[in-house]
Amino acid sequence: MCNPNILLIQTDQQTAETLALYGNSLVKTPHLEGLAENGVLFENAFCNYPACSPSRSSMMTGRYPSTIRCHANHMLINPEEITLPQVLKEQGYQTAIIGKNHAFMDGRMENYYSSSREKEDILHQTFDYIVEGGHGHLVDGFRDDPEVQAAHQWAEENCFQKPLGYGTNPASFTKCGTQLLGDTAIDYLETVRNEDVPFFMWLSFPDPHTPYQVPEPYASMYDPANVPLPPKDDLNDKPERQRVAHIMDAMDKADDDVIRKVRATHYGMINFIDDNVGRVLETINHLGIKENTIIIFTSDHGDSMGAHQLIQKHNAFYDSFTHVPLIVSWPGTIQNKTGNHLIELIDLMPTLLELSNLSIPDGVQGKSFASYLLEQPYHPREYVVIESGEKGSPPEVSDITARPADPFDESCFVWCAYREAWYGRGKSIRTNDWKLNIYDNGDGELYDLKHDPAELSNLYGKTNYDSITIELERKLLRWCIDKDDVLPVNKTVHHQYKNLFAGGELGQ
Repeated sequence: MCNPNILLIQTDQQTAETLALYGNSLVKTPHLEGLAENGVLFENAFCNYPACSPSRSSMMTGRYPSTIRCHANHMLINPEEITLPQVLKEQGYQTAIIGKNHAFMDGRMENYYSSSREKEDILHQTFDYIVEGGHGHLVDGFRDDPEVQAAHQWAEENCFQKPLGYGTNPASFTKCGTQLLGDTAIDYLETVRNEDVPFFMWLSFPDPHTPYQVPEPYASMYDPANVPLPPKDDLNDKPERQRVAHIMDAMDKADDDVIRKVRATHYGMINFIDDNVGRVLETINHLGIKENTIIIFTSDHGDSMGAHQLIQKHNAFYDSFTHVPLIVSWPGTIQNKTGNHLIELIDLMPTLLELSNLSIPDGVQGKSFASYLLEQPYHPREYVVIESGEKGSPPEVSDITARPADPFDESCFVWCAYREAWYGRGKSIRTNDWKLNIYDNGDGELYDLKHDPAELSNLYGKTNYDSITIELERKLLRWCIDKDDVLPVNKTVHHQYKNLFAGGELGQ
């Protein structure tokens, strides 16, 4: 059997609960819903770090952020790591990235892993075809278009510098980034790809990440008055870092009306993506390659969107930050169903390699769920583990000397963009029923997800729940032991064993 094509569609900063597929009664995404009807919808998929680069880097390597030492957004993949597209390229795939990268070094920055501080271009070594597009609307191949530049400038000036900046971009949707990336993906499929070899395309939409803005007809698709609000969380029994984030994004000055408007804009951005996903899927169908193409839809992490009185992403483990959508489709090979098994994004690499009949590299820590997709015996994860934070002491409320005056203060950028916002490491262990978050400064959180799915009541430290805390701590300790990195392989072991059994003195 020939190797299948692989289309990995990823959004940026989209939590699962923004889709009707996960219970959202307002947002309708017909093309994603159609994809799920022809594949497997995973109800419980989680990122391994609630920020872009660590999540993307771990997903592409199949290894945990702490293993690959990608602890924050300013860190990228170590050039010594083996990545999914690299393996596929070595096995004859044509590889393409269209959209946001934020994982592979591109030759413009120093390699901080190397003593020589070289500037390595892993991006161009890994991908055969590269069209990048970042937040806003600038996409390679369209950057000189005056209308595209105007759309980007409007987004930057009106929405990007404010913690809760949002709005209707006056540009035509045909000149906005999401549409341009859809155009590029279609062009790649129709005219660029080598039809004699399988392809791997990472179609990486930078939205619905900030800036929260979208053109018509998507901007007015949802009436803010009809947008439900998340449950209220006073943050009183939560780690102090979350109260700092609440203040530093001026969420204490944001009323319900503002949150509804931001959420409505966010939802419109998601529908813009859905329409372009539909265009790409229709192209695959038209080209007659649907039954030999594995299609994955997911996101790198979530966006709190007002939940827990927070916005965007932060150094915390709520499901609004970590629960991501995941759909896997391969018509004719994978049967339609819904899976409630716990999945981590690092599981994608071994799964896709196994489905492609390719070997999984040494050191991969993800767990393939290919057997589940193929109706074969499968032993699901008992829990997922999520990591966050960089070494350092998290800021306290008393440390705040300057803050935005209101959610639209242009003098203070969003808090999650500051390195200090990610100081303080932590790990989260989540089962279907419980979640325990442990931080290196002694903070802790315990949530009964069965009775408190919104994670409002922190049970950590309460005597009645000591037994469950201890049980989860022990599981997390065993996980830490089990995930100790095995790379690089110690090549002296064969030499020593050879000497040991060759008649020499013991230990020589």
